[in-house]
Amino acid sequence: LAAFEIKVRKCEKRRGKKNSDLEEDALKEDLKFYFMNPCEKYRARRQIPWKLGLQILKIVMVTTQLILFGLSNQLVVSFKEENTIAFKHLFLKGYSGVDEDDYSCSVYTQQDVYDSIFFAINQYCQLKNISLGTLGYEQDEDDVSGLQICKQQYKKDTMLPSNDTLNIDIAIETDCIHLEPQIFENPSIHMKIVESIVCNSLHLFLLFRLIQVEISFQLKGIDLQTIHARELPDCYAFQNTITFNNRAHSGKVKIYFDSDADIQECKDWHISGSIQKNSQYILVFDGFVIVSCFASLILCTRSIILALKLQKVSITLSAFSLCLCFHSLSIF
Repeated sequence: LAAFEIKVRKCEKRRGKKNSDLEEDALKEDLKFYFMNPCEKYRARRQIPWKLGLQILKIVMVTTQLILFGLSNQLVVSFKEENTIAFKHLFLKGYSGVDEDDYSCSVYTQQDVYDSIFFAINQYCQLKNISLGTLGYEQDEDDVSGLQICKQQYKKDTMLPSNDTLNIDIAIETDCIHLEPQIFENPSIHMKIVESIVCNSLHLFLLFRLIQVEISFQLKGIDLQTIHARELPDCYAFQNTITFNNRAHSGKVKIYFDSDADIQECKDWHISGSIQKNSQYILVFDGFVIVSCFASLILCTRSIILALKLQKVSITLSAFSLCLCFHSLSIF
């Protein structure tokens, strides 16, 4: 009976070893196939590399999207920069085309200060007649926002440099005046009358007390160059500010020009041609990119799950082989 039991155990040992070897060979084949590159997988089992093709297609489509996005942003940046340069030439008298430092230009006489201020006002009034761009005044449902001029000056200032005498009150007074475009559109109102109104309201001629003059106005613009890129046009709101800085009282008034542009949705537009179809094609292309990315995510998840299954089978087979080894040792 003891001899029979030994024979049975030896038979079970050989059978278990044989099954273990088969499972081990199958696991090796699966692991080897899992870590093959797409070309090797195709040669081994004639399996078409769908994941590789999908990844290449996704890279091409995402790269195309990035290129289109970059070109679109380039149009936005160039439109803003070109409008800023155009505004400086339109509203700054004697602008050379190059900023002097951190400011655009400067003036050195009282008459130049007056001329520069009223030049900006006059150019704003005649904007529709002189501008080459698609510009217009800021307009809302109620009214048209116009041009605002604000002046800051010392409350009291008496200086006699020849006698080294100074009497100053450092409190700052701020006065503002608002001019609507309707004033300038009235042919009966001459520009000299407007200048007189501004001077009387702000006392601009007291330059020895003047700290700064700030002229601010808003303009609207439409970027039509996006149509040539087969995109819908963008509407912009430009907040422009011209600052005459006399804080140093050094005899040099620095003129700063700042322009902030905000992209706004065009409220009412009608475009004939192929732009509508092109926009639909772009939407379809974006949808196809989303679908391909989702399919790639599914395939990657499937690959991870397969790797976890192989890991589990490998651990189970290793444990089985170890138990079989201990069982063999117990027989002997």
